[in-house]
Amino acid sequence: MNDHFWPSIYPGMIIGGLVGLTFGGLASVLAGVAGGTAGAAVMYLVSAWMGIEDGIASLVALIGGATGGSYAFTSLYARWARRN
Repeated sequence: MNDHFWPSIYPGMIIGGLVGLTFGGLASVLAGVAGGTAGAAVMYLVSAWMGIEDGIASLVALIGGATGGSYAFTSLYARWARRN
């Protein structure tokens, strides 16, 4: 991992927090941040593997990965919270 890894994770945390806010509650925000971070990290690794880590395509991939990951994590948390 190079110097671009951590700065690319921060937008994932922000997007994840915003998606978590749409579900409401602190636990949903934390689940969203975790999912956004995971999604952004995966998309960073994919874009680095493809060699497009310094372009607009990488940014679009990071935003998409963060949004998808945070939505998945908050949806899973919402299902888990309804069961308990």
